[in-house]
Amino acid sequence: MVLGRQSKTDLQRLQTEPATIGVEGRNWIVYSQLLLTMFLWGLAWPVGRLLATNLPPVSIAVLRYAIVVPVLFGILRVKGQSLRIERKWILNLVVMGLFSTTLYQIFFLYGVRYAAASDDSLVIGIGPVLVAIMASFVLRERLTKTKGLGFVAGLAGIGVISLLSPNNDVLNRPLGISLVFGGAIAYAIYTVTLRRFVAANRADNPVSAPSSLAILAWISLFGWLFLIPLSLLEAPWTYSWSPPSWLGILYLALLSTVVGYFFYVVGVSKIGAGRAAIFGNLVPVFGVITSVLLLKENLSPWHGVSFALILTGVVLVNRQQKKTHEMGKR
Repeated sequence: MVLGRQSKTDLQRLQTEPATIGVEGRNWIVYSQLLLTMFLWGLAWPVGRLLATNLPPVSIAVLRYAIVVPVLFGILRVKGQSLRIERKWILNLVVMGLFSTTLYQIFFLYGVRYAAASDDSLVIGIGPVLVAIMASFVLRERLTKTKGLGFVAGLAGIGVISLLSPNNDVLNRPLGISLVFGGAIAYAIYTVTLRRFVAANRADNPVSAPSSLAILAWISLFGWLFLIPLSLLEAPWTYSWSPPSWLGILYLALLSTVVGYFFYVVGVSKIGAGRAAIFGNLVPVFGVITSVLLLKENLSPWHGVSFALILTGVVLVNRQQKKTHEMGKR
């Protein structure tokens, strides 16, 4: 999921629009859409575990993006946006596709195969912390003691759920949590790469810079292409793909990816990236709740401790970023 970039016209409209009751009403609609998006993303964790428990994980991702990619390019066509990409963009788009789609999907689906979905959904919450740390090195943003403390707090939260989770009836909890943490790292690399890519293209030629939808469509395509040969190694044709399995894949493709993405982009364009990003902290909450309800996973006070530590890490690293320009993230 990539955060959308506002057009110049949208920014001007948002800056000049009066604070009327009508505007507030529309904001509540946006808040409701963002809340629904966080629920959709949270529910993706138990759905992913249900699928990956008995089906080949990489093949699940291939089928998911076999739906996502045509839908995204179809929307681009309907919206009249250009499908053309410049040669100088290709390497960046391929790298972003590799990290945001290929590696993230592999880590995500293998992670939920080996560990409880409720535990894994907490771990992914460390993403903003990793982005802040990486940005300090790659984008030369200031690395402060507060950010360091935030990183330590986030790691402590992961350590708590890894060692003290009550969900012991899993294949290998430390391995599963480590894989999801790897997914968070992959996504953080993608996010920092995206920020640099968007900034460079805005500086060169803001008129011809690709839209957020075009970026998402192309990185999804490139990432999907990397997944296909890996899927063949799993021999997916030897598995039984039941109707409920296909429903789960459709959910991940259409609701979690496409609908979630568009609601989030609308939220960013209406209320700003900073306020919209706050909603992201609800994803682990919905992940835990839906996993407990659907999968009957165990819930303990340690889940609360882990969430509090990771959230503390997110707050600490973002406290130092309020004065910087936000470029957006997935």
